[in-house]
Amino acid sequence: MPHSLSSGRRAGTGIIAASFLLAAPALALEPTPEQPTDTPPAVTDAPVQAPTRIIVKFVENAEGRVQNLTAAIQSAETLSEQIGVSLTHVRTLSDGAQLVELAEVEGLTAGIVAQTLEQAVADLNANPDVEYAEPDAIMTIEQAVNDPLFGQQWHYENTAAAISLPQGWDNADGSGAVVAVLDTGHRPHPDLAANLLPGYDFITNVTVANDGNGRDSNPEDPGDWVTNAETWCPNRPRDSSWHGTHVAGTIAAVTNNATGVAGVARGARIVPVRVLGKCGGSLSDIVDAIRWSAGLSVPGAPTNAHPADVINMSLGGGGACGPSYQDAIDDAIAEGVTVVVAAGNSNADASNYRPASCQGVITVAATKDDGGRAYYSNFGSAVEIAAPGGETFQQASRGVLSTLNSGLQGPANDNYAFYQGTSMAAPHVAGVAALLYDLDPNITPATVSTVLQNTAKPFPTVTTRQCSTTNCGAGIVDAGAATAAITPPSSQSASIPWVKILLKN
Repeated sequence: MPHSLSSGRRAGTGIIAASFLLAAPALALEPTPEQPTDTPPAVTDAPVQAPTRIIVKFVENAEGRVQNLTAAIQSAETLSEQIGVSLTHVRTLSDGAQLVELAEVEGLTAGIVAQTLEQAVADLNANPDVEYAEPDAIMTIEQAVNDPLFGQQWHYENTAAAISLPQGWDNADGSGAVVAVLDTGHRPHPDLAANLLPGYDFITNVTVANDGNGRDSNPEDPGDWVTNAETWCPNRPRDSSWHGTHVAGTIAAVTNNATGVAGVARGARIVPVRVLGKCGGSLSDIVDAIRWSAGLSVPGAPTNAHPADVINMSLGGGGACGPSYQDAIDDAIAEGVTVVVAAGNSNADASNYRPASCQGVITVAATKDDGGRAYYSNFGSAVEIAAPGGETFQQASRGVLSTLNSGLQGPANDNYAFYQGTSMAAPHVAGVAALLYDLDPNITPATVSTVLQNTAKPFPTVTTRQCSTTNCGAGIVDAGAATAAITPPSSQSASIPWVKILLKN
């Protein structure tokens, strides 16, 4: 029993061009019954029109979390009387924080619900038993608007605006490295499937998940299309993005198979982790997914048999990094995991977006095919490095080409597409990070970040939207220079010439 506290895109196959700029939707998930920790939480499938969930972390004391939770529920009862809205306990998160929901909001306007949520968060943060409280915000895919397409992977070449990937392949191909892609899931694309490992679907809400159930071990993407009838979702109508498949293809599409495209870390393996569905995904699901990807325990989820070396999050939302995100990222980094995130596509300071503004992550801005800042890319001191994200509005082939699906709603034919966005820039960096883990499996996230920034290409001089080290990070990621800067452990040195021969043939 829950604790109720009284009071126009494409068709066919081949290559296409598409890209979307999705604002953070006003979406919250319905309350769910509290579940035993060895089973996934139950879900309901009707989202309301304004955020109603709060993540609450209680202060530890000698009596333990259970006693704290009991005390917090009692104090929340008083809070319910103060704000005139009941609270419902939803579930326990991976770090022991609690997810609660404003109940009895039916009939209230979105504005009143938002004000009530804001006041509830403020009152909880004033409670001495509470370490922190923050809204369970919604994150969306970070990808910008587009036009048509056909193309080539210019973004991999050895030019001032590209990442010099062939030179990186002279040193490593990513073999042995694992990259978790927290996104919309994946399609079993023939140019990607051989590099996929078992993943997990962390979406708790059935409507958002769009696959008929909540959390489960199947991270395949059923599509994230939205119709005009789904009034709770902004930016409607729109076709399915297959965003996670595109991102995963940039990182580790199967290469040297005489088919389609190449991946940056072509020998690496992808763990697909589904956190985004219709209109995005919840912060509470994403922080659980971060810890699971790093090999940490998450209530109700099986142990990840393939803990990640690198996590890629091509997603984001407005607001500075809060404690839920930061704690989960800190936990992943403590496990030796490098966390790469998109800077965002609002042409604004990345410090006002999350997880781009979180500490310890590698935040990636997007550049266009001349090395200047892409028109949509966020910027500023929160950005560590830049990578090609492309601009397709003038010509499709100036975007980033990767694996996709032609389905407008549900899946259809596997194909390829040029997309643009910081979502496309981040996986370039995640892929190069995987090359570094190939060379030194014991490399630390701090060292990965330092090497990538110290070896980055200087920004070329351009006539529009010049990048500099003050707004786009240290430079454009350079696979050749970064991998050349790593000295493999002596036990691996004998295998390096063999790897080079393999990659050149």
